[in-house]
Amino acid sequence: MEYRLLISSNSAEWRDCLAAAFESHSKFRLLGTFSTPGIVEAAANQYPDIILWEVNEGDPLPVISEINVKSPLSRLVIVLRDPGKYDMQGLVDSGIRGCLPVRLLPQQIVRAVELIVDAGVLCLPRFGPEYNGRKDTVDISSVMGLLTKREQDVLSMLGKGNTNQEISSALYISESTVKSHLRSIFRKLGVRKRSEAQAMVARAKIPV
Repeated sequence: MEYRLLISSNSAEWRDCLAAAFESHSKFRLLGTFSTPGIVEAAANQYPDIILWEVNEGDPLPVISEINVKSPLSRLVIVLRDPGKYDMQGLVDSGIRGCLPVRLLPQQIVRAVELIVDAGVLCLPRFGPEYNGRKDTVDISSVMGLLTKREQDVLSMLGKGNTNQEISSALYISESTVKSHLRSIFRKLGVRKRSEAQAMVARAKIPV
């Protein structure tokens, strides 16, 4: 499937770099690049599948609201220089499908957008324990909603400390299928290994 894409930023250099990265990927068709003042009009005229917008300054919520009205089916992914300065919950509630840090390389941004559109992953930045003054807290309720029923079953058993073989036997699936589910779960939770996923289950008090 080919996805139609708009790129917006006040930095022409950034737009050109991202345009080159996406144009080299057969899955995306670039409709154009625009400065921030032109993003709403471009979305209204072209109805892209994806809008990738680097937010340079100000509150992005009013612009997001306009885009939602003018092009309601577009998936909006924003790029921020300092995500910690923004109301992340407000941005998620506004309907964005991802929030990426500007420090990512162009190909990393392409990969993140691919995950968003293909796997339905909600990509958000990782915050340290200093964010909003909270320590050792995890809010992954929005991510849990992206897991399939089978993935939730696998995560539940993982949270209990079961091995891949035990999960395989209990759910009547092969170990290779368990590993496939775990890879998908780790990607959606933004972790790299089972111990990190188990820690998230414990800290977020996900029912097991």
